[in-house]
Amino acid sequence: MLQMKDDSDACCDKGGYGDIFKKEVFALQNDLYYKFFENDVSRWCFDISYKPHQIPSGDCYSIRNVGENKLFVFLVDAMGKGLNASFTSIMSSTFLNYITDTQTQKGKFDLEYTIKKYHRFIKKSIFDDEIISVSFFVFDFYENRVEYASFSMPPVLLKMSDNSVKSLKSNNLPLSKYKLKINITQHSLEDVVKLLIYSDGLNETVTSDMHMYKKYLENDFANRANYKEFLSIAQQRVGSFDDDMTFLYIEKEVCDKSVSESFCIKSRRNELQKAIDKTEALFFKHSLSLENEVYFSSAFNEMLMNSYEHGNLAISYRQKNEHMENGTFDELIKEREERFGDKKIYIKFSVKEERDFKIFIIEIEDEGDGFDTSIIRNKFLKKSSYSGRGLIMTSKMVDAFYYNDKGNKLVMKKIQKKDG
Repeated sequence: MLQMKDDSDACCDKGGYGDIFKKEVFALQNDLYYKFFENDVSRWCFDISYKPHQIPSGDCYSIRNVGENKLFVFLVDAMGKGLNASFTSIMSSTFLNYITDTQTQKGKFDLEYTIKKYHRFIKKSIFDDEIISVSFFVFDFYENRVEYASFSMPPVLLKMSDNSVKSLKSNNLPLSKYKLKINITQHSLEDVVKLLIYSDGLNETVTSDMHMYKKYLENDFANRANYKEFLSIAQQRVGSFDDDMTFLYIEKEVCDKSVSESFCIKSRRNELQKAIDKTEALFFKHSLSLENEVYFSSAFNEMLMNSYEHGNLAISYRQKNEHMENGTFDELIKEREERFGDKKIYIKFSVKEERDFKIFIIEIEDEGDGFDTSIIRNKFLKKSSYSGRGLIMTSKMVDAFYYNDKGNKLVMKKIQKKDG
């Protein structure tokens, strides 16, 4: 399952540069914002942490759909700091997204061609002694493999199904104005549980005990339950990062390695409580702690209502607000239930056992038209907006949540350590 979410949403107004930061974040292309990839045996989830040390930033990334079951990812770390690095970064992102668009519109994407076109473009705009560290990846979820070309970037970490950690080292020299040589390597994703792709700002930052974070990086990545826990321990060790810090935390969830129960309800008010009661019984059955149950139940109730109102009953946020203000919302619900009340909401509850923790998973799928999850970014960047508050609240109560490409299926996760 691929979900895309980036921690830049949580960033604040850095020294009065809030609008610049928001513009920079908005310009980053992410076709998988709060989405996942899923096939018969696995889901892929991608989480992003993007924390510029200065605004604008010398780091940039994009995640792009380039064909059925294929995803193109790049991460650029421009040399130096300040405006020169940010200028290179912004130009890189803009051009790479442009060349990606032109290829996908023609129904074909070629990694080597993309790198060559990028080098031809960027070498005209960098100094003789300037270099660019950048990594390119094409994930093929049908073939279960990734091909990559890494130009002087830190090694990619892979956690394997046997709990070992491997690394994919950089296979190219950094990019410069001069002659380009490209090595592209393929690696199987068959036994990979999760991956970490990152810029130097993560591993070279000095920790509170005066070591570089790379001393702890592999262990923290391997032993943390999810993206949020990994980010939390990194921040605890470091305090504040002294460089731009960007990383992609990529997890594979094997769908057949869990205990699950499924049920469905019709889109009627009297059916909603049945789903809530059923889910709470499953929480108790599988020993979800009281604290986690409070959060997970609240998130489930909120997202179930979203599927009911905005999914199957096709009530827009604007319509809901207008009818709430006019005191006619009950009449609207009654009218929509008469038209759409037989549409189903499908709910699946799963528990996945890991060595040190349990993962509680709820999937909610409606029969509505779905929505473009990229609008969630606007909800987070404009937190004063009424519409979308439920999404913001849910993001704080669960450890992860993702939509399918259509936007009518949601997956939420809550992690519980086995010692608590």
